[in-house]
Amino acid sequence: MTTIILCGGSGTRLWPLSRAAMPKQFAAIVPGGSLFEGAVKRNLQPGSGFIVAANESQQAIAAEQLAGLGVSGYLSMVEPVGRNTAPAIALACMMVPADEVLFVAPSDHLIRGLDEYRAVTARAAELASSGRLVTFGIAPAYAETGYGYIETDGEKVLSFKEKPDAETAKRYVEDGRYYWNSGMFCFTAGTFLAELKAHAPEVHAACARAYDRASTKNPLRPAKDDMLAIPSISVDYAVMEKSDKVSCVRCTAALAWSDLGSYDAL
Repeated sequence: MTTIILCGGSGTRLWPLSRAAMPKQFAAIVPGGSLFEGAVKRNLQPGSGFIVAANESQQAIAAEQLAGLGVSGYLSMVEPVGRNTAPAIALACMMVPADEVLFVAPSDHLIRGLDEYRAVTARAAELASSGRLVTFGIAPAYAETGYGYIETDGEKVLSFKEKPDAETAKRYVEDGRYYWNSGMFCFTAGTFLAELKAHAPEVHAACARAYDRASTKNPLRPAKDDMLAIPSISVDYAVMEKSDKVSCVRCTAALAWSDLGSYDAL
């Protein structure tokens, strides 16, 4: 399995601890190393690989922290301009064989429950190998209005919900079928690209053009004009909310997950 670590972020939500030159995923804001280093360490498995997607100003920081962990031989992508998560993931998928199982891990999440983490990622890899697009739902600890929600029936996804108001969030938590949308995903490269082509063909075509015309393939360096030609769209909007191949692996509170998106969360 190859882990795609998405490093995009402008460093604004935890300012001044997090800044444009040192966004929160690379900053020393929690004990035990940066959030980026944590994402790398919990996905270090025998035979595993990494694709690190970062912008030009963050590439050197990511490389330095990877070297500090003794990680080498990874693939990387340098985005001259960010176009949201769907294009970043699509370009990463084009860097590996179609049957490669990919786990998409944002670089700014805090996860403490590693036993639960290993269990849910293993289940996700099983589902991904069977042709499913997997999202991860987090058991809600309280009625949070800052997260999207996933309505589930077992591993079946019934619907995706936008960030709710307080009353709706309370209803979701009391219902028991709704989980926080974690922003983590798992699928094979070929399945994701096929679903992207089916549901957002203009995004797929623009990404393929940017990949084909990139000056180098590792690090993948798409031209700025080619990146700007790609529609900016999230993976949820482009694929996950439209595909009929989506499954949800539900994570218990033992995962101890947070995206540290605010000072309250921190």
